[in-house]
Amino acid sequence: MTGEADLLIIGAGTAGLPCAIEAAKAGLRVELVDADADIGGTLRVSAGHMSAAGTRRQREAGIDDDPDLHYADVLRIGHDQGDPALIRLAVDEAAGVVDWLDENGFPFAAGTPVVYHGHSPYSRPRTYWGVEHGRSIREVLRPLLDEQVAAGRVSLRLRTRAVELTTEGGRVTGAVVQAGDGPREVRAGVTVLASGGYGANRALFSALTPGGPRLVTNAVETSTGAAIELAAPLRAGVRFADLHTPRLGLLERRSRPGRVDFWSEIVHLAPAERPPREIWVNVTGDRFIAEDLDDVTRHERAVQAQPGAEFWIVFDEASIDAGAPLVPRWGADRLREEAERGDVVWVADDIPSLARRAGIAPGGLLRTTEAYNQAVERGVDPLGRRVLDHPVARPPYYAVRSVAALLCSFGGLDVDVDFRVRRDDGGVIPGLYAVGEAIGMGATSGAAFCGGMAVTPALAFGRRLGRRLGAKV
Repeated sequence: MTGEADLLIIGAGTAGLPCAIEAAKAGLRVELVDADADIGGTLRVSAGHMSAAGTRRQREAGIDDDPDLHYADVLRIGHDQGDPALIRLAVDEAAGVVDWLDENGFPFAAGTPVVYHGHSPYSRPRTYWGVEHGRSIREVLRPLLDEQVAAGRVSLRLRTRAVELTTEGGRVTGAVVQAGDGPREVRAGVTVLASGGYGANRALFSALTPGGPRLVTNAVETSTGAAIELAAPLRAGVRFADLHTPRLGLLERRSRPGRVDFWSEIVHLAPAERPPREIWVNVTGDRFIAEDLDDVTRHERAVQAQPGAEFWIVFDEASIDAGAPLVPRWGADRLREEAERGDVVWVADDIPSLARRAGIAPGGLLRTTEAYNQAVERGVDPLGRRVLDHPVARPPYYAVRSVAALLCSFGGLDVDVDFRVRRDDGGVIPGLYAVGEAIGMGATSGAAFCGGMAVTPALAFGRRLGRRLGAKV
């Protein structure tokens, strides 16, 4: 069978949905395919953080902000890496897309926008999310898509995977897609790759991140790097994978290797939100950085550099109830229960026993805790830690294991400011575009997690591309 469409979008997620909605509103016949059983892609597991300067909500809150300040912050936090032209476009488009969601009833979490400290912070409160995080975005977009499907302008095909791009005379003419009823060719004037990143593809992650850590991931199963693999036979360029940055504070259970759960099992380690009452050690039992350093990116890089890209958060009984919980979704009682289970948290009445249970070198951990307790007594820490209120001295003792884990793919297809996919020689591949995580978070965030600089550019670029393609009709 052969289908005909003005526009084929591969991926019904953060970027593909607004692209389809806007293109259909402009009159294009859109074929939208996705390998999953529902729309939304990573929005069902994402925190859904968005960042935008100059929004209606900021003005109503009396916050003075603009895209120039946003741009400067992204370059500062991202260490002047990424694609400056795409970053500039993203911050210029950001307020419009957040206001668009607002106009369509987006349920903002109370108090947003805020200065978020889970990543290196912005200079202004410009981070937003919904009450159901990424799922809030999906549910605002769902009726907008349904309207276009009902009008016959969008054909939505779920559980359908693109297996090959088709070409004629060097121009992409659509794709062969595979569903339960067999393969089908979809011919389209323009094809957009919006199928997400490669966080669920261990082989591709290893190929793009040579010498990097093993893959521990929160990605949905459909994040297979399909955009990169589909475009590879056309010699599409791939960039920014070398900027890979893990998310700090995720927990990998020994009973579930290779996977983390962002929603329920993340430790809060940002000192601006929760001053540390623990020490961090690697597998040899050594501390490797000041735990209260107010630079989340340096913490993330330091963890990635440890053996196995893992570390243990070690503390005593007195620290558990002394302030905000280490794992907010657990609280103190659940933490103690998990410690008795011994899957990702361990407990013991003495430091060497704790080390053996948790998988840390006993002699190293004993030496480190003794040295740290002496630093607390003196009020001076060799690593420069300033928060020295809690020694590790009152049994029982606890250790929580955390790992460098992937939340977003930093590498992606090379595109220009019109989102046209470029070959490895810099030339444009006619008829082929890419948006969202398919172009890599590194393009818009640089060499760090810049709050909201994955979700917001995906929404904004998808919306902009849909409008621009529609304007050509």
